[in-house]
Amino acid sequence: MSGHNELQPPKLPLRLLRFFVKADYLEEIEGDMEEIFQEQAEQYSLKKARRIYTWEMVKLLRPILLKQRIDIPMLQHVTLFRNYTKTSVRSLTKNPLTSFINVFGLSFAIGICILVYAFLEYDASIDQFHQHKQEVFLATSFAERDGTLQQYGITPRPLGEMLKGDFAQIKKVCRIDDEQVVVKNGDNVFHESIRFADASFLEMFTFPLKWGSPGSLTDINSIILSEDMSIKYFGEENPIGKELLLIFPGQQKKAFTVAGVAAPFPKAHDIDFDFLINFENTRVADSTYVTSDWTKSVSATLIQVENPSEIHAIESGMNKYKTLQNEVLPNRPIASFVFEPLATLFEKSSNIKECISQDDNVEGRIGMPVIAIFMLALACFNYINIAIVSASKRLKEIGVRKVIGANRNRIIIQFLTENVVVTSFALLIGLLLGMFVITPWFTQFTGWPLEVKLWNGNLWIFLVGLLLFTGLSSGIYPAFYISRFEATRIFRGSLEFGRKNPLTEIFLGIQLILACITISASVVFIQNNHYQRNRSWGYNPKDALYVEVPDQSAFEQLKAAITQHPDVISLSGSGDHLGRSVSSAMIQLPPNRQFEVAQLAVDAHYFETMELTLIQGRGFHDHPGSDRQKVVVNELFVTNLGLTQPIGHQFRVDSIQYEVIGVVRDFHDQSFFVKMQPTIFKIAEDQDYRYLTLRVKTGTEKKAFAALQEQWARLYPEIPFQGAYQEDVWSGYFYSLDKSVAFNSIIACVAVLLASLGLYGLVTLNVSGRVREFSIRKTLGANLRHLTGIIMKQYTWLTIIALTFGAPVSYVFVKAYLAMLFSYAMPMGYSGIAISILLLVLVLFAVVATQIGRVAKANPVEGLKVE
Repeated sequence: MSGHNELQPPKLPLRLLRFFVKADYLEEIEGDMEEIFQEQAEQYSLKKARRIYTWEMVKLLRPILLKQRIDIPMLQHVTLFRNYTKTSVRSLTKNPLTSFINVFGLSFAIGICILVYAFLEYDASIDQFHQHKQEVFLATSFAERDGTLQQYGITPRPLGEMLKGDFAQIKKVCRIDDEQVVVKNGDNVFHESIRFADASFLEMFTFPLKWGSPGSLTDINSIILSEDMSIKYFGEENPIGKELLLIFPGQQKKAFTVAGVAAPFPKAHDIDFDFLINFENTRVADSTYVTSDWTKSVSATLIQVENPSEIHAIESGMNKYKTLQNEVLPNRPIASFVFEPLATLFEKSSNIKECISQDDNVEGRIGMPVIAIFMLALACFNYINIAIVSASKRLKEIGVRKVIGANRNRIIIQFLTENVVVTSFALLIGLLLGMFVITPWFTQFTGWPLEVKLWNGNLWIFLVGLLLFTGLSSGIYPAFYISRFEATRIFRGSLEFGRKNPLTEIFLGIQLILACITISASVVFIQNNHYQRNRSWGYNPKDALYVEVPDQSAFEQLKAAITQHPDVISLSGSGDHLGRSVSSAMIQLPPNRQFEVAQLAVDAHYFETMELTLIQGRGFHDHPGSDRQKVVVNELFVTNLGLTQPIGHQFRVDSIQYEVIGVVRDFHDQSFFVKMQPTIFKIAEDQDYRYLTLRVKTGTEKKAFAALQEQWARLYPEIPFQGAYQEDVWSGYFYSLDKSVAFNSIIACVAVLLASLGLYGLVTLNVSGRVREFSIRKTLGANLRHLTGIIMKQYTWLTIIALTFGAPVSYVFVKAYLAMLFSYAMPMGYSGIAISILLLVLVLFAVVATQIGRVAKANPVEGLKVE
């Protein structure tokens, strides 16, 4: 009995056969297959016989043998969709102009969407590659400054070591400090930024090494390079074991052995390093460096815990450190210590002052999706209008389909399918545009390392969603609109197609409003760019030069060498310099008010050299030791403190009493993206001079600059020259502005093109549907002027209504957009809106003129023959 069971065919293929095959054929097929199986089992092994049996069963699942309840609807649907796809492709090739208009608009909009996707994905993934991002936290502090709580990323020097000893939950602590140094390797000498860090840095952060060992950071004589710095100093060779000489600001020198080179950093990163050395080298860089000094700070203190939930217990135990800090610096009290997780640090860093992570993407998260939505909406509305125009050429096809049995649902599915096919072409072209044109071009001027990775699963989910959204949103109305036509009216010629369609006109009106907003934004950005270039910085950057010096000795030597130059009008020294370096100070006002201000330490000639305008009081006296407790302030300082008589006003900074002796006109020490700050100037100590600034005769800047370089090379041959024209301080800012204007101009040009195409489609539809009417009117004596009035009437009112809404919406939107990007945008007027309206009106007249010419040239006899 068991042997008989073993020779039975496999049950699963048999069950599938019984489920799918019609009963009329089942008994005969089953019997034949049983006989074949027995023969195969005798000839071959049982395993092979069963395998052959299964394969033969699969081959029998032919359409003619399948049950109707299963095969017919499925096969019909497949056949229908295949036919619809063929129809779409034929329609694309048959109407190349219409196809180009549709595909171009959608492709460009999709390309912009791809760019925005690349940006948002990059933004969301910044610093997310760190393995311990959930367990690593940055220590920050909150302090009340002028009535508001502000968060700071710097911390007292002793905090890290004390935390490690006081909290068992803390596994690792890492202190970070940054410094500008000179790095020398043979003839390669550059100013660079180095990062002092504890050995735990490479354990907390996921920065794998290309060469060397992470443990080498424990060695005080070792240095770890980024890949870029390794190539810069050593080329492509392995630099392990080679030496680099570091010259610190106080001229202290130390040779370090290269012990590691980092692998390339992921593109989506913010925290990184160029040169990494052990934290204990801070004492080499500065012999007075004391780690137990609560009055000094480090750039960052990070901790790593075993369980992220334990951070709340650590935060609740931080009052001890707050008390210590406030006892040492009672004039700069803090309210609390808070720990920010590395996982979310980047997105929060825009609200954290002096943070090791800097978020510059805030405006992009708002502005870029808005641009993408606008362009996609413009393209979809344009597609709708063009699709309806195209349908006028397919009326007989629709009528025939309805006569032979196609119901309304079939017509809707047909047109939606065709629309998805067209959108698929647009998606493919848009993807290529986004990957190889728009994104690379955008990356050039923003600096964001955006890229589109085809192997990213999220991208394909986004693309499918984008395909469905654009395909349905642009095609749903034309499909429903076209499907409601009655076959009898189509064949009788009684269908007044294109005469009036309020919803289509509404779509065009919305398209005009969106175009008005987009064009207005571009025009206003061009105007704002011109305004920014001509806005006063509050001082005169022309004919001014500066050079950074390492110490007082270098300043004195360079000053002595260049003072006798015949083209030098004025010369000054300073510890800070406009556009390059500004420090901060905390002033104390009675009773217990703290007020944070910017601070520049300068000499008595700085105002004259930079041509800062003194509007009240006086500047500093040029006498050694004079005005050490005097300050000059800017107008914003006076305004924010509410001083009616600023001259003689006194306040304290770090327990030292200062008196206001002068007020200068407000000036910008940062780009126009950033608000001006209340600022104080004080006399710089001689040993703090880090900048030498010159004002030279007009037209002699290049000659004087060359003289500066020559003297520097003679005095300091091993230290690279680090100076520039003051006018060039913000060259990168204006370069970014120019590229931003170019980007917005391209968007505006496409918006104008799409608006004109949509208008062209609607006017063409209207004129095509009224050929007989215009022919009758011409036969009865109507002249061109009369016909022009008839055609213009409908679209004139449509444009007036659309722009009546579009103008104020554009004004509000563009004004808010400018305010979001610039702290000192141009005063918003109406000229930019007026220019965009004028441009759209000209587009209206140009488009209508093409159709008026068509009507004028048409033979009324031929028009009367049109059915």
